[in-house]
Amino acid sequence: MLIMVSKIKSIFHLLRIRQYYKNVLVFVGFFFSKQLFEIKLYFPLILGFVLLCCASSLNYIINDIRDIKKDRSHPEKMKKKPLASGEISVYFALIIILLLSAIIIFFLIFVIPNLGFITMIVFLIISGQLYNHLFKRYAFIDIIILSTGYLWRALAGCMIIEEFVSAWLFLAIFEVAMFLSIAKRKSDLEFLGKDKAIEHKKIYDQYSGRLLDQFHILIAGSLFMTYSLYLILIFNLDEPGIATVYEYISIFTIPISLYIIMRYMYLTSAKPKIARNPEKAFFDKGIIIAGFTLFIILFFSFYFDKIVEMLNL
Repeated sequence: MLIMVSKIKSIFHLLRIRQYYKNVLVFVGFFFSKQLFEIKLYFPLILGFVLLCCASSLNYIINDIRDIKKDRSHPEKMKKKPLASGEISVYFALIIILLLSAIIIFFLIFVIPNLGFITMIVFLIISGQLYNHLFKRYAFIDIIILSTGYLWRALAGCMIIEEFVSAWLFLAIFEVAMFLSIAKRKSDLEFLGKDKAIEHKKIYDQYSGRLLDQFHILIAGSLFMTYSLYLILIFNLDEPGIATVYEYISIFTIPISLYIIMRYMYLTSAKPKIARNPEKAFFDKGIIIAGFTLFIILFFSFYFDKIVEMLNL
């Protein structure tokens, strides 16, 4: 029984289920296009989420197979990556790759034959493999390529619901990805030390803590401004008499978003392990409260009129 539990746990680590939170981005366009009450869209979006998880795991496993030797020099990855630790064989990993590929192909052909969504899945896999085989060796480009993966996930959701969403929102998503990736690079550099980090990934010879700090500050400021401009433009908050009261309330999420950015920067400095495992930030009390408050205000601003219409008030 214990052996079975250990094997399942290793498979979960191989699939990197802990990182599936990234695929929640498929619902971003759904929320911001004010279609949250369109029940018919839930099934294709949930299926889209599952297929994005499969595509993500596909990329992760291929990356882990390529990096087995390098991952053995990283203490944390030896614990989390079953291929590096020897808990799972490469042969078994290849079987999982074939199974995931079959699932993706079957559902894209017979269940959700949406060309736009298929294109985003292909882009996600291609960008992941370009990173694995080429761009992970080039400093700065590696962070940018990794961040495009978040864009493909968000755009995939828009393709499913066939809805246009502001480019400002997608820019904000890209900057969030950059923000997280830079924090991870910085934390790895501090955790491993310069020499060990270079041994793990050669690109670290072009990174330094000071440079990554500058990048982090740059992206944090850009992210804050992009989100603020998105809200101002989407609700016409810069023009008097156009925005309704409940739409204008959305402006309160701007200082909340700034707090979340500042809180995450603090956490990644005080607790670098969070930067290496961003999902742990979701358990921070400050981020939970701020995130929930931000969501409630945005929900109120985007959906107040629809709720009133449903209630016939």
